[in-house]
Amino acid sequence: MSKPCAKRPVYQRPNFWGLVAAGLLVLAATVITVLNATVYNAEAPVKDYVAALKAGEGDTAMAVSAGYLSDEAPETISTVLLDGEALAASAAPLKDAEIVAVDAAVPESFRDEDLTQQVVEIRYRDAEDQTRATGVVVDKTATSWLFFDHWEMHPTPLQQVELAPSRMPEDAKADEPVAHIYEQVTPLLGEDGERGVLAAFAPSIIELEYHGTYLEAAETQSHAVTDVLAAGATTEFGFQVELTPAVDEAINREVQQQLERCTGQTVLKPAGCPFGYETTNRVVPETVSWSIGMLEVQYSWDGSEPAIDRIMATAELSAQEVDIGSGQQAATDYEEVFEMSADLELTPENLRVRPEWQ
Repeated sequence: MSKPCAKRPVYQRPNFWGLVAAGLLVLAATVITVLNATVYNAEAPVKDYVAALKAGEGDTAMAVSAGYLSDEAPETISTVLLDGEALAASAAPLKDAEIVAVDAAVPESFRDEDLTQQVVEIRYRDAEDQTRATGVVVDKTATSWLFFDHWEMHPTPLQQVELAPSRMPEDAKADEPVAHIYEQVTPLLGEDGERGVLAAFAPSIIELEYHGTYLEAAETQSHAVTDVLAAGATTEFGFQVELTPAVDEAINREVQQQLERCTGQTVLKPAGCPFGYETTNRVVPETVSWSIGMLEVQYSWDGSEPAIDRIMATAELSAQEVDIGSGQQAATDYEEVFEMSADLELTPENLRVRPEWQ
C-alpha cells in the first residue's frame, strides 16, 4: 500500500493591496508633514510680506500684514515710506533676511485666545553689520482638507515715527520746512508746529536729509524701525540740527548794511557808531573813508532758539593827516576792533538781526 502524502503547512500570502494602502497612508502622512513644515507653515506669510517690502510693493505688504493706521494717527502723517522706491530703499537691509518661527510669548496687544498663534522673527543685518530681529505674530486661521494649516499675519499696525530735530525755533512752522527721505519730500513739522510723523512698515531703515537755508542736519540721519509696537504707540527719530554757513553770511551782510550809515560819514567819530578815531593833527575831511572788515559771530542756544553772544568786527579808516607842527601831510591807515551785541530772529528760511548798539 502506498503511504499517504504529508500535507505541507499552509502559509497565508500577505495582502498586496493592504500593503499598498498602508504605504500610501505613510506617504500621505509624510507629504502632509513636509508641506505643513515647508509650505503651509507659520513663516510663509511673513516671507510674502518681506518680499513685498523689498520690491517696494506697498499694497501687497499692506494686504499680507493686514496693515492699518491707528485711529490716533495725525491727519498729516506722511506716507512716503509706504510704497515705491522709498519703501524698497528702506527695506534694503532685508535682502538676505532669515525668517524663523521662534518659541516666544505673543505680546499682549496682539494676543487672541481663540486662535493658535506663533511669533516669527525677521532676522537681518543693518548698515553697521549689526544683527537685528523683528518679531511679528501670525495666526493659524484654518485647516483645509483636514490636514493643511493656513497661517496669516495678525493685523499689524503701521509704525508711527516722530521726527524730533534737536533745535527748531518756535516760529519755524511758518516756513513749512521739509526733509527728504530717500529723495521723497516730507514735512519736518506737523500742524501747529508739532513734530512731523512718518508711517512706516517694520522692519525698515529710515534715512533722512534736511538742509534749510539757515538750519540743517549736516549729515544724513538714520533711524531703525525694529519693534512692532501696538497701535497708537510712537517711536522718536531724534537728530541734531545746526546753523548753516549761510547764517554768518547773512548776519555779516545785514550788519554791514546797518553800518553803512557809519561808514558813509566822512568824520573821525561817526555819530551813533561803535568806533572812532582821535588825533591831535588836522585831517583832510574829503580823504576820510571808513570800511568794515569781515565779522566774527559767536552763538549760543537758548533751548530751541539761537542767540548771538557777540559780534567782533574791525573798522578800517583811511585818511590824510596834516601835522599841526610841521604842516607835513601823510596817509593814515587805522584799524579798530570793536564788539557789538545783537538780537537774532531766525527760522529755517528767514533771518533778522537787531543790533543793540543803535
